[in-house]
Amino acid sequence: MQWWLSAVVQPGLRPATADTYARLTRLYVLPKLGGVPLAELTSQRLRRWSADLAATPSRQGAALSPRTVAYVQAVLRSALSEAVRLDLLAANPMAGVRPPRPHAVPVHTFTLEEMHRLDAVGAFHRLGPLFSFLWQSGLRIGEALALRWADVDLTDGTLTVCRNLVEVSGRLIEGSPKSRAGFRQIVLPAQTVDLLQKVKAAAPLQGAGSLVFPNRLGGHLSRRNVTRTWARVRARAGLPSYGLHALRHTNASLQLLAGVGIAEIAAHLGHENPTVTARTYAHVLYPTKRRAASTFDRLLARVEEPAGARGP
Repeated sequence: MQWWLSAVVQPGLRPATADTYARLTRLYVLPKLGGVPLAELTSQRLRRWSADLAATPSRQGAALSPRTVAYVQAVLRSALSEAVRLDLLAANPMAGVRPPRPHAVPVHTFTLEEMHRLDAVGAFHRLGPLFSFLWQSGLRIGEALALRWADVDLTDGTLTVCRNLVEVSGRLIEGSPKSRAGFRQIVLPAQTVDLLQKVKAAAPLQGAGSLVFPNRLGGHLSRRNVTRTWARVRARAGLPSYGLHALRHTNASLQLLAGVGIAEIAAHLGHENPTVTARTYAHVLYPTKRRAASTFDRLLARVEEPAGARGP
């Protein structure tokens, strides 16, 4: 496992992903399986390991989520696939281990009225414009923290997402978006263009290579510091205790309520599969479906109306 992490994972995957693989291996694979020879890794042994894994408490004390268990299984499955490729194993014993059935993860969103309160409170805080930008644009926090003025066209009202900031072992690393769909151009609402114009007018560094939302020295903001500040600003605005990612979910839900199509929202958010978008925001789609059904009912009523009912 250690060889696989250093020789295969680290040079072949994105730094944040490689760091996650190493962390999951250290926490959940090696403690139970680190001393087991490859030849003794049977499907039966790994099924018992998976069952124990599902009952393992997380750092918060609760059992690991099915998603985390499936992720750990995928890490080990990938490592053992490399062992098969190197003829160290005849077959992958993880092939006989089923991933747990995922549970629906609730998506937290704010109301538009709550976002207006956030904007009002944020106007008096240095990072307030960042929080307003996040809910108005729908960008991931890493995409927003890596955004540079070269990526923004205020005249055309568009921005190009082509960078992402991740934090790996305490180091800030700027790279490309997490997927091909992450590379995208989005059209900004006029309100967001006005916001960015004010941000640029107040910025000490306005060159094309300058960050849109820098720290006080012009470098990258730490996501940890942004998260801590978010908790204070959110509380001051009287908002529910949702994480920073709820701002992105809020953007998607407001677009849905405004009647924007799933495919367009998926492209805006940088989702590779619109089905994932629809599944994630199914609860928001319900009012939209009701309106669509009512519209269809009115259409059917007109179609079924007798030919002579309208008079001459």
